[in-house]
Amino acid sequence: MPQSLVIGIDRYAAPQIPALTCAVNDAEVVSQRLESAGFEVVTLTNDGATRREIYRELEVGLNQRATDEDDPVLIYWSGHGMSDLRASADSDKGWSTFLLPFDTDIDQPLASALPVQQVWALLNRLRTRRLLVMLDTCFSGAFAGDGRGFAVGAKGAAAVTTDDFLRMEGHGRIVVSACGPDEVARENPRRGHGNFTHALLSVLDRGIDSGAGDARVSSLISDVRDLVRRDTRGSQTPSLHHAAQGTDWSIPLPPPAPYQPPMPSWAFVGTSGGVGKTTLAMMTAELLAESGNNVLYLDADIAQHGGTSEWCQRAHRDVGRIRTFADHVAAHSRSKIRTPSRQLHDGLLDVTPDYLKRFDCGRIMLLPAARVSDKLFVFDLVAEIKDRRSNVACRQILDSAFDRGIRQGATCVVIDCGAQFDPLAINSLTAAHHPFIVAAARAGAKDQRETILSNCTETVEDFNRLRVETVVNRVPSLEALTKHWGQPGYGAPGMSFHWVPFDRKLFQDWEEGRPNFELGYDELSQTWHGILVTSDRNSCDGLHRDLLPSEWDRFSKWALWLTTNPGWAELEKGRLRRLGRRVGIALTVWLALLGTALTSVLMHATAPSDKDDAGFLPQWLAVSLLTVAALFLLGNCLGMLMLRRRRRVLGEVMKHSVSAAELKKWFAVPLTEGPWWKIWQSSRRAAIEWLHGRVVAARESQMPSGTAHEVRG
Repeated sequence: MPQSLVIGIDRYAAPQIPALTCAVNDAEVVSQRLESAGFEVVTLTNDGATRREIYRELEVGLNQRATDEDDPVLIYWSGHGMSDLRASADSDKGWSTFLLPFDTDIDQPLASALPVQQVWALLNRLRTRRLLVMLDTCFSGAFAGDGRGFAVGAKGAAAVTTDDFLRMEGHGRIVVSACGPDEVARENPRRGHGNFTHALLSVLDRGIDSGAGDARVSSLISDVRDLVRRDTRGSQTPSLHHAAQGTDWSIPLPPPAPYQPPMPSWAFVGTSGGVGKTTLAMMTAELLAESGNNVLYLDADIAQHGGTSEWCQRAHRDVGRIRTFADHVAAHSRSKIRTPSRQLHDGLLDVTPDYLKRFDCGRIMLLPAARVSDKLFVFDLVAEIKDRRSNVACRQILDSAFDRGIRQGATCVVIDCGAQFDPLAINSLTAAHHPFIVAAARAGAKDQRETILSNCTETVEDFNRLRVETVVNRVPSLEALTKHWGQPGYGAPGMSFHWVPFDRKLFQDWEEGRPNFELGYDELSQTWHGILVTSDRNSCDGLHRDLLPSEWDRFSKWALWLTTNPGWAELEKGRLRRLGRRVGIALTVWLALLGTALTSVLMHATAPSDKDDAGFLPQWLAVSLLTVAALFLLGNCLGMLMLRRRRRVLGEVMKHSVSAAELKKWFAVPLTEGPWWKIWQSSRRAAIEWLHGRVVAARESQMPSGTAHEVRG
């Protein structure tokens, strides 16, 4: 049975040894891959990786477990290496290169660290003829920044070259270290791994996706070496040492692992064109930006690129010489773009709407689908995608796109996918944390949804279709929804769906950036915000709830508008006061009529006979007047209370709108505390919604009218 010893050390007992950030994560991920490939793995991390424990595993544990000379043995170490220059002038006279266990005393390396010669002497005792040692450490590099090693006595200089591992014996023994003898093995905290380990995992994934059950060690190491050199631009080159014989053997590979984007992701694919997929994707990006996130909007619909056109039109931007998503696809294709790659750059288009900029929200960064001038090239590319695209190529394309966003500060990604048969769309949908299928309330839409889910099942092993949310968009009526989809929320498991009503005025306002969307309480984006929150709760147990705007985030944007328009607020308060006086006068009149009718009714009721009846109104008229007056009096009382609440809300908002912090503090008051009008949640909500409507009306009067334009997707 294949055996493995995996060691990862971030923290050291000695304060002189700098802490690392990714070594333990390296070890844990490598352990998982090896276990899934059938290795029996012993993992030692941090305070469990003492010199005594490591020595025992090397001398006793591996010898007891590795009983067959054909069983592969893999040893992986992620942590610090050290070069003692005081003993390296003549390496024959002493040990100068060490691996550092958790309890290393760098002043006594021979007693507390592990000299590499001693490690090799222990490994030479193993019966196996297939030994691979992988070391993500600095051996002879001077410690610098995020490096994994340092030199004792180096005085800031790089250490000299040592050939400790060249003195190897045996058959099939290979050692590969993360860097050359005079280099530094560095970490990449953004990726969560050392450069060497990240390359190793990437190469393993390539082999997994290709369907190979094992990998030749020589090919594996060569690919890792090339990838590290490319990622570090030649500053780090893994070094290789091997025995004279038996260096080309195979190790088993783990089964394919589900692909996951490196940041929270929302993906949208449509059952057909014109269902509003791009509209919902763009609204999602705006909602995420409202909460302060920097959003990478990946337009992966290279055939239609409706999102690119819409964002560029809104932001008055041009794609220019930006490397598009089609360019990323072309790197893995026979079709070549006409624009030379050297003339392109990796910048992203900042398409953040003006209202988000005014309220100091996050940014929306667009990775365009394609240039308009590349129509013929994209046509050929789309045809080739359907025929030749493999999962491994799709993942590499997506990885390169995500990496661009991460380098420019993106914290989440919205993917506007292409056609339902596009392998890139399928991989995006199956990988996203929040996958959405957008459909229409028409015949055949449910079957088209099933086709997409079937494609996902055939493409990705163990695909969980219950994770995919269905949104029936632009529903014209409840009858049309029920006819083609059934009752919302019912049906077989995985067949439930969300739905969004179609309101032409709301969609037109959204397309034009009208103020009801700018101010945040519009019905359309509120409905979609609720669906996103529900989706997060269903698929991720609320993991990404904080990435979506809270109720206060949405409320504050229009409420803070009042601080810059105190004149309007004062006029509104004056109007409410005048209206209150009129309601008070009406209340007095109806109270007088009620009293008159009630007096007449009482006189009729207390009269001993008809002759003694002193009622000044006929009984039928008195009763009718009493009823009408009572109803109108009750209505006027409720109206007075409503006006009072509205005045309170307006006054409190004006009072606390001096700063965002004050406004948030007021808005967050528990409903069981504070003045009586705050305790009634429904009435407070009604007053706030009324105020929002008044603000929207005021803002609309300040903006010029525009012409709606169709959003493709």
